[in-house]
Amino acid sequence: MSLPALIKRNVPLAGFTTLGVGGPADYFAEITNEQELPVVCNFARDNGLDIFAIGRGSNILFADAGFRGLVLRIDLKSFYLEGNDLWVGAGVQISELVKLAKAGRTGFESFAGLPGNVGGAVYGNAGCYGKQFWDVVAKVRFFNGKTFETLEAKPDLFSYRQSVFGGNPEWIICAVQLRAERGDPELIGRETKRILSTRQASQPKEKSCGCFFKNPIRATAGQLIDRAGLKGERFGGAKVSEVHANFFVNAGGATANDFLELIEIVKGRVYGEFNILLEEEIIKIGEF
Repeated sequence: MSLPALIKRNVPLAGFTTLGVGGPADYFAEITNEQELPVVCNFARDNGLDIFAIGRGSNILFADAGFRGLVLRIDLKSFYLEGNDLWVGAGVQISELVKLAKAGRTGFESFAGLPGNVGGAVYGNAGCYGKQFWDVVAKVRFFNGKTFETLEAKPDLFSYRQSVFGGNPEWIICAVQLRAERGDPELIGRETKRILSTRQASQPKEKSCGCFFKNPIRATAGQLIDRAGLKGERFGGAKVSEVHANFFVNAGGATANDFLELIEIVKGRVYGEFNILLEEEIIKIGEF
C-alpha cells in the first residue's frame, strides 16, 4: 500500500483530544488546505478505510484500542468578512470568533469559552446559555467524499446537539458562513467577558471534553447527577467533576474504559433515583 506523503501510520490519538485518552489511529492526516481532502479521501476509499474528522478533539471519546481507519485533523483556518457574513474555516477555534467583539460584530457572545473548533460546533450543534450554534450559521461548505458542496442552513438540518452531518459521516466540513451582525463593541465586549467569567467559574480546570450527557426535559443532566450524590465519583482515572457534575475529568492516567465504566455508574444511579435514562452527548469512536 503506497501512502500519500501527508498520511501517517499508527498515530496515538490521546494527544489530539481534550480528554487525553485514546489508542492509535491506523492512519492519520492533518488537513491544512482543501486540496488535500480529495487525496486522502481517495486513499481511504481505495483501501476500504472508514474516515473520522476531528478538530480540537473535544466532545470525543476514542477507544483504548484506537481507530481502524483514517482520522483527519481538520486545520483549515481561513477567516474573512463578506458583507455582514463571516466565512471561517472549520479549524478556527470558537475562542477566535468571540474576538470579533472588538470589530463590533455580535452574535457569538454566548459561545465565549466554548472548547473546540467551528467545524465541531456545526457538526454537533454546540450550544450554551440558551443559544445553539446553528442559530448563527448561514451556509456550510463541505466535501462529500468526491466533490465540494455548499449547504444553506435550514431548520430541518439540525436539532438539539445534532445536525445533518452526524447522519452523513462521509461529509467533511471545510468552512462555514456565519451571520455576524453589527453592534456596539463596548456592549458586546462586556457581555462576552461576563459569559466567559461565568463559564470559567463553573467548569473544571482538569482535562475534560465538555458535557458528557444531553440535558433531559425535566432537569439538566448536571443537576440530576449532583442530586444523585455523584460529584467526585471515580472509576480508575476518570472522575465526575466536583465543580460541574456533567463534566467528567481525567484525574490522571485515565483510560477510555475508565470513562465507559463511570458513564454506566452514573446512568444507573440517576435512573434508579429519578427514572430518567441519561443520553450521552459525547461521541464514542473506535473499537469499544
